[in-house]
Amino acid sequence: MVKTVELEVDTILFDMDGTLIDSTPAVNATWAQFAEDYNLDLDFVMKTCHGWRTIENLKRFVPSIPQEKLPEEVKRFESNILVVAEREKSQSGEGSIVAMPGAKELLSQLNQGLEQRRVQGGRQGWAIVTSATKAYAHKGFEQAQVSQPPEIFVTSDLCSKGKPDPEPYLLGAKLSQVDIARCLVVEDAPPGIRSGKAAGAKTLGLRTTHDGEKMWDDGADFVVEDLRSVSAEWIDGRIKLTIQCEEREKGESKGISPLAKAISNGEAR
Repeated sequence: MVKTVELEVDTILFDMDGTLIDSTPAVNATWAQFAEDYNLDLDFVMKTCHGWRTIENLKRFVPSIPQEKLPEEVKRFESNILVVAEREKSQSGEGSIVAMPGAKELLSQLNQGLEQRRVQGGRQGWAIVTSATKAYAHKGFEQAQVSQPPEIFVTSDLCSKGKPDPEPYLLGAKLSQVDIARCLVVEDAPPGIRSGKAAGAKTLGLRTTHDGEKMWDDGADFVVEDLRSVSAEWIDGRIKLTIQCEEREKGESKGISPLAKAISNGEAR
């Protein structure tokens, strides 16, 4: 049995890949190419790369790349994700960057009444804080057709430090003009959970790419299978969230969401 948790926040700060969209096949294909280029242990890379900025992953896995060459390799990596996705779409008619379970529905709820709130000087209520660069993030989000992009879209090139440092989520709150303590960070990767916690936000971990136990270990306040377990409504200018939260002590957070795994494997596209 899960427990129902109600929470009021001013803004939700979402991670992107693995949280709102899934680009796993294109990312995996890109890492396979880089593993071949640089003679990397692909299994090790795939187990440890998620949630980190590309520049930090390349520093970790390919320390031989000169510092001045890193920006060029980051651009090559993230551009290739889009190339792979476009190729897959042209071949099969279906995109390999798609919405994660529950993402469209939740963002639709958050976007309700947006124009009226804008007239009244209100906020959008959600933002994206991603470890991807601007070159990939905006196009990747667009390809997934989850929602119109948010007004606040924090990409890795806007930050001097990436997750798990708190800087990305602190910047997201600052640009949203809200107190980070009144935000909920939604993440699928342990570095992002640690980033949100260090920034001072409440954190919601999704079991879309990592075992729920790992999310609890890294400090998640709530853990759910995926965004199908979250609903939102606007009340007096604030967001009321209803979360069907899993309970750690009852072992309800084991493994990765079956539907998310199917999507990543291309079985539910």
